[in-house]
Amino acid sequence: MKQKLTHNLNLKVLAVLFSIIIWVIVVNIDDPVKTVQFNDVPITLANELSLTDQKLVCEFKDGKDTVDVTVTGRRSVIEDLSKDNISVIADLKELTKENTVVLKVASNKYSGDIDNMKCDDEFAEFNIEELVELQKVIQVETIGIPADDYITGDFSVNLNRIKITGPKSVIDKVQSAKVQIDVEGATNNVSASVPVILYDAVGDRVDSSRLKLNIDNINVNQEILYTKKIPVNCNPLGDPEEGYRMTGKIDIDPAEVYIAGPKSVLDNINSVTIYSSAVNISDQNSDYVTTVNIFNYLPNGVEAASKSFSGNVTVSVEIEKELSKDFNIYLSKVGVDSLPEGLEAEILNGYESAADNKIEVTVYGLARDIENISSTDIKVEADFDQYLKDNNFTSMSPGVFTVPLKITLPNGLRTDDKLKLRIRITESET
Repeated sequence: MKQKLTHNLNLKVLAVLFSIIIWVIVVNIDDPVKTVQFNDVPITLANELSLTDQKLVCEFKDGKDTVDVTVTGRRSVIEDLSKDNISVIADLKELTKENTVVLKVASNKYSGDIDNMKCDDEFAEFNIEELVELQKVIQVETIGIPADDYITGDFSVNLNRIKITGPKSVIDKVQSAKVQIDVEGATNNVSASVPVILYDAVGDRVDSSRLKLNIDNINVNQEILYTKKIPVNCNPLGDPEEGYRMTGKIDIDPAEVYIAGPKSVLDNINSVTIYSSAVNISDQNSDYVTTVNIFNYLPNGVEAASKSFSGNVTVSVEIEKELSKDFNIYLSKVGVDSLPEGLEAEILNGYESAADNKIEVTVYGLARDIENISSTDIKVEADFDQYLKDNNFTSMSPGVFTVPLKITLPNGLRTDDKLKLRIRITESET
């Protein structure tokens, strides 16, 4: 047996070596070593908190946040790899004084079968800045225009302030934080979840890719109000000082106002009336002016359609001193009112108010009313009904009586005269 194993030993050893050489040649022909470059592999940062704890933040110098990676290995391995299997790590705990970090490359596939992996750039370079925090009130802006006769009202948000964290150089650019909600053609309230947008001092958007916001979107509810134009009315309370009168001229400025509110409410409002107690002219002897807020007289939920209108209107009541004028009314012009049938009346001169066949009536009124009348515009009558009432009589009988006079004047005039005449009543001859 031993002789068989050792027989031609040299030849057998050569055969084994030859087989191995043939196998190596075949393997290298079928699965050769190959080198591939994967371009633009993103660099992943590790241990960023090591900077955050120091109130610092980093960014890749010149924005270079990718690197090319060269991988060497068997073709069967290399061809089954993709860029997604390659990771490049920059551990910020290893940041040097020159703000560089040695890059570490690895593969999540065939890591033990890869001959060599290296980055074309050995280091990643960084800019280091102060990490700062800023808070801004969120402003709400509307886009578009509501439907005709509608305007935007108040808005509500689920968050009215935003916290922004990032590099000082970027944070310093942020002047405002806004959200926009589209109200084009709206007739009802509009609700939406909208993104927060940051702006600089000239109104341009700030790139927020390097910033961290504590919230990206907020919920906005924008009120949409119906509008309507209505007149303002007023009825003053009280009377001016004795000897003075309202001229009837009442100026309200503005006389019409635009209001806004739910359409269901405004459909029932056609005017607004200021309560009399708000315009009290009692004992006034000159023009009366006051300011009144009309929203005291409108339902809740109704507001001004214009931000510039506070609701205040100015009410001016014109008051003038009365003039007086005396008029002579001849007795022949005095009529008889309500004299029972079958009786006749004769006015007796020289008694009571009558003298020289006439009576004098003093008339009071505003200049514009009193200056254009004459005695012919004044109607004077003996008032027998009033005489019966004053004396508790039920009927007239022949005799001489002192009868009150009823004086009828044109509109806007008055008299304080309480005139009476002596009148003889006789039975009619016919």
